[in-house]
Amino acid sequence: MKTAFRSMAVIAFAAAALNAATLATVNGEAISTEVVDQILAQQNVTLAQLTEEQKRQLIDQLVTSKLLAQHAIKQGVEKKAEYQQLLAHTKEAVAAEVFVKEIIDGIKVSDSEAKKFYDQNKAQMEQPAQVHARHILVETEDEGKAIIKELNAKKASAREAAFEAIAKEKSTDLGSGARGGDLGFFPKDRMVKEFSDAAFALKKGELSKAPVKSVHGYHIIYVVDKKAAGAVPFDTVKEQIKNSIKRDKFNAEFEKIVTDIKAQAKIEYTK
Repeated sequence: MKTAFRSMAVIAFAAAALNAATLATVNGEAISTEVVDQILAQQNVTLAQLTEEQKRQLIDQLVTSKLLAQHAIKQGVEKKAEYQQLLAHTKEAVAAEVFVKEIIDGIKVSDSEAKKFYDQNKAQMEQPAQVHARHILVETEDEGKAIIKELNAKKASAREAAFEAIAKEKSTDLGSGARGGDLGFFPKDRMVKEFSDAAFALKKGELSKAPVKSVHGYHIIYVVDKKAAGAVPFDTVKEQIKNSIKRDKFNAEFEKIVTDIKAQAKIEYTK
């Protein structure tokens, strides 16, 4: 399936290239925004998220790659056996990927199919109670107490914003600290016991009264929201269900096609 979805990106890129914005030209050959977007998409990054320096470095790398390709062609690389072998292999791979994409595009899953699956698998749709919390992690209890005192001095309406600012500045959990201490929603068994017990005991909009000690240090906790245990709403999981059904349909159809074409082929194993 990874190969199939990769082919989608290749074909989408080729189509989009017709309207490409040019970032640089190398001996008259363009380097387009679509080339850059395709590379960055593999890293879940967009061009807009790069600094000007990062953009320049990436474009320079592409310029170098383009220059090397042009030079190699001038040196007659296209006439070499290794080049011809790799090119033939690439053509075969692209042909297979385009064919697989056509299969995927032809598979449709309706909302009613997804709803039927949802209704027949209600037990799998249950989710435990969850808490959406922020935390600030510090090394000492005194640090934690000082932060709680500072936050309690704020108006309730301004407390979460103040919490985010302090988390970014002081939290030793650098990952969540960069997000203002945001941990998102989590079930009770995902965090260490001391932290989960404290977080689940708080109400929405409530701040922990004292630092919570765990193996990681001392936590100041702010509860953003809570979700009771129960079934995940259909609309929340509809697209996931449709993708799952589509994947199952693809696997079945792909297996049948492969079986059929193998039956019609002459295959000889030499080893």
